[in-house]
Amino acid sequence: MYGIVVYFENKRILHRKTKLSICLVLLALLCSVSVFSQEDKCIGLQKLIDKTYNFKPSKLTDAQQTAKSAEMDVVWNKVKANKEKLVPCLKKEMNKTNANNFFVFDAANLLFSLDKSDNTKKILLESYEKVDLEDIDPAYWIRVVGALGFEGFDTTKAAENWLKSSVDGYYLPQHGTRKVTKFIGSLAIYGSMDEKLATPALAKIASDEKHSARETAIILLMLQAIPESFERLKSLNTNGLSEANKVAIKKFLENPKIIKAREGKPKTTRKEFLIAFKELSEQKPDKFIELTIDVTDGEKDVVAVMKQEDIPLIRKARRYFAAMATPHTLEWYQSFTNILTTMIKKSETEIQK
Repeated sequence: MYGIVVYFENKRILHRKTKLSICLVLLALLCSVSVFSQEDKCIGLQKLIDKTYNFKPSKLTDAQQTAKSAEMDVVWNKVKANKEKLVPCLKKEMNKTNANNFFVFDAANLLFSLDKSDNTKKILLESYEKVDLEDIDPAYWIRVVGALGFEGFDTTKAAENWLKSSVDGYYLPQHGTRKVTKFIGSLAIYGSMDEKLATPALAKIASDEKHSARETAIILLMLQAIPESFERLKSLNTNGLSEANKVAIKKFLENPKIIKAREGKPKTTRKEFLIAFKELSEQKPDKFIELTIDVTDGEKDVVAVMKQEDIPLIRKARRYFAAMATPHTLEWYQSFTNILTTMIKKSETEIQK
């Protein structure tokens, strides 16, 4: 009797194992079908991308660019309509070693339209570092790089792309014939960036006798007007510089522009400035603009009422105007630089006393 029970128990076990084996086979088949289905979708997108991004924008006529733009819209719409399955395929194509830099740039913007995470912003920035600036709208490129720099991302590689490119500036419709020059573009990128990232990068270029943007880097270091940039300029290798540039650096270090504080009662209080500068750091300029309209020489009040502990906030406010990348960027930046220089020199004088 015992043997019969064992026999039937073994049969049950065997039966269960057989059912389990069949289930595993079916599951494997279903998974393979799913994988093949995903691969089919990726292959379809790959073929569409290869067909669409087989061009260099700067080499096309306006009519050809319009036609290609419509084709690119097809790629965008296809990915947006099936994000969960096609975004991984898109990233796979972007990561190929032979990927077209313009395709990667456009695809990164597509990803960013779907996801604003820091990881996507890093992908976006990497594409901006590599794209040929002759192939894209420099005004759009600069504004995005400036915005990322303002957020705290390291945009020094993108800055090098700008410095080395043949693009010499651009115009903005709302500013008429006033040009955003190559220099203003450089200021927009390095000026919007955190100084702890920008200063070492600029100092490296300024010390390189063979770098084509050496003089630009030196001027930007002078415009920074922070203790670190002063120290970098003092120890700068000036070999290869013209006598005029050497004199300019020496004059800046020994006799920088200082703002005379307003005599008597300030027209704007420290509290009002703190609110305005904080809002600027949050990309809300209205309060600050109101103050500049009410008091046109408000910098005299800034140096009178603001404290050393306020300098980081003032620097962040200055970065906002750099990131705007307009023909007025240099004027705004210089205004804040004069304020910061005055505050730094005031602090040094107080320490000496």
